[in-house]
Amino acid sequence: MKTSLNLPKSVQISEIGPRDGLQNIRSFIPTREKIRFIHLLQKAGCRNIEITSFVNPKWIPQMRDSTKIVNHFLDSSIIKFCVLVPNKKGLELALEAGAKEVVGFLSASEIHNKNNVNMTIDESLNEISSMICLAKKHNVKFRVNIATAFGYNSENTYSNVLRILKGLKNLGCEGITLCDTTGVTNPKLTYKLCSEVLSLVENIPIGIHLHQCNGIEFANALSALSAGIRIFESASGGLGGCPFVPGARGNIATEYLSNMFSSMGIDTGIDSKKIIRCAEYALYLKNRYIKDLSKKL
Repeated sequence: MKTSLNLPKSVQISEIGPRDGLQNIRSFIPTREKIRFIHLLQKAGCRNIEITSFVNPKWIPQMRDSTKIVNHFLDSSIIKFCVLVPNKKGLELALEAGAKEVVGFLSASEIHNKNNVNMTIDESLNEISSMICLAKKHNVKFRVNIATAFGYNSENTYSNVLRILKGLKNLGCEGITLCDTTGVTNPKLTYKLCSEVLSLVENIPIGIHLHQCNGIEFANALSALSAGIRIFESASGGLGGCPFVPGARGNIATEYLSNMFSSMGIDTGIDSKKIIRCAEYALYLKNRYIKDLSKKL
């Protein structure tokens, strides 16, 4: 690993709290409270926010108001918002609602991908190819998240990530995010995979999505930064976790991540005091509405 850091002047922090942070809270959070959360994030300087997902409410009941959420922010010129979609049906619903940027996903673990979207990796790549074509027809930006990119339980997913990248490389997706879904990576692995991915897909923006890992997540963020990553996904209050991973850990906390970068002289555009208020509100929502959703209903 390099002994000195080549620090950028700025990085992009994409706030995923309204979607990933709230999705495993079983009791339904009123739409008005989700909208208030997003507005607080706006005021804190968050300019890239994942506001909801178009998933089957049978599996993720928290997201059943996705159309209302999107409709509320359609005319917003302040933030750049995106929505998560698991399949072509979800994309069609997102397009119908008026979303202009969507995020598809698949897992680098065959086991996790089957549990999460009931498809093999190859089937997911075919689905994503079809989704990208549809998104382009509607002039909608399409990005892809690769879940479990750094491993899943005892499964080494490194080679699958590279295989997925080869499949995505020529499909025309406009961004790829490497996700440490279960919080298993370490600084050495993070640097290695991020460096290799950046060298393989030089023409596509690459981001990283880190989960809590006993504090190691911040060392992982620094390692990714050193490798050349400039896009980081995080959730205020450290909320979140995959609903279909028992004991899933929350996301790396936006308030701590942004403050770490700011202390290094790296601009994030986020107000350090106001993002703390967002974290407090996120934790308020969690404490008021939390119930375990560690398995499908």
